[in-house]
Amino acid sequence: MGALLVASERKLSSFNSQDLANTVWALATLGHNDAAFMGALLVVVERKLPNFKPQALANTAWALATLGHRDATFMGALLVVAKPKLASFTVQDLANTVWALSTLGYNDTAVMGALLVAAKPKLTSFNAQNLANTVWPLATLGRKDAAFMQAVLVAAEPKLASFNAQDLANTVWALATLGCNDAAFMDALLVVAESKLPSFTAQNLAKTAWALAVLDAQNAAFVDALIRRLVTAARDFSPSAFCQLFQFMLWLDTWQVATDLPPRLLKNCKQALLLAVGNTTASHTQLQVLDAVRQLPDCSGASSEHLTDDKLFSVDIAVQLPCGQKLAVEVDGPTHFLSNVPTVPNGATRLRNRLLEARGWRVVSVPAKEWDRHFTKGKQAAHDYLTSLGACG
Repeated sequence: MGALLVASERKLSSFNSQDLANTVWALATLGHNDAAFMGALLVVVERKLPNFKPQALANTAWALATLGHRDATFMGALLVVAKPKLASFTVQDLANTVWALSTLGYNDTAVMGALLVAAKPKLTSFNAQNLANTVWPLATLGRKDAAFMQAVLVAAEPKLASFNAQDLANTVWALATLGCNDAAFMDALLVVAESKLPSFTAQNLAKTAWALAVLDAQNAAFVDALIRRLVTAARDFSPSAFCQLFQFMLWLDTWQVATDLPPRLLKNCKQALLLAVGNTTASHTQLQVLDAVRQLPDCSGASSEHLTDDKLFSVDIAVQLPCGQKLAVEVDGPTHFLSNVPTVPNGATRLRNRLLEARGWRVVSVPAKEWDRHFTKGKQAAHDYLTSLGACG
């Protein structure tokens, strides 16, 4: 391969657009990522992007994502060329492009909006994998479009039987992350998922369990089947999966569902969550908010990184009010919210809030971006903002 790339590099300028697209696609398919050659190749590709057909554009984006090759300047140029051609993209081109942008972390509002406009009328032609590979990237980017997601569910429901385990797990995880809770669709999805649980990997099981907790999907039959499958996969979970599973177990407690899980699995899940909780530290913004909270009536005793009684949660700022109410002031950065609706909490944040509330805490979320905006106006503006959120007795 090395000799071939050396020979090819000398002739790249004579490659036409199809040659270039095929070369990038081939390297990704073979998993061969030669940084020097890719750099030279993309210089030539960028000059000839206007001549690329829709499929070549989509395949190039897919290839870069598959190789993990991040080049924001090149992707920007590719998308400038792609945007006016999106109406000519096939369903596979659209699904591949959405997946590629998510994988590369490229979250451009205008481009994603145009992609969804082009994809929506073609959703009924998407196969199971394309549908799953469209909703998963949107959730990964934290982008929610309610009308588009509803159209996806309408297109997906009659095809659920053809979803594989990965498609099902990714779809339910995406719905939970974005807060799309369609009861009828979830019931249909879980019927299919239950029949395919034996083929779920440990990661897929953990994602699905976590999603049920986020969506508060109290489907007893599926939960029973899922718990039995968790037992058989007990040795295969990663630390992050153990954390997801323990949150699922805490949700089951709020639902008052008895589980018959092996003590070792329970122990591993709890230890993973305790380790994550123990690694939390107060940010500069959090300390600013703490100082401001202490100036509020009845809040002078506010403390930072306060552990709940069961040691399972670290509250950013905890206040014990005279009335006996426990107040949790959570200073939430951008990762706690949807990226295109930054005032709407994502699935992880909603589940955290519910589990704290189940422990007797009243949760007040202080979006860090909004805090900064008010704090720069002065202490009184910050004080008034906290008061408006209910961060006092």
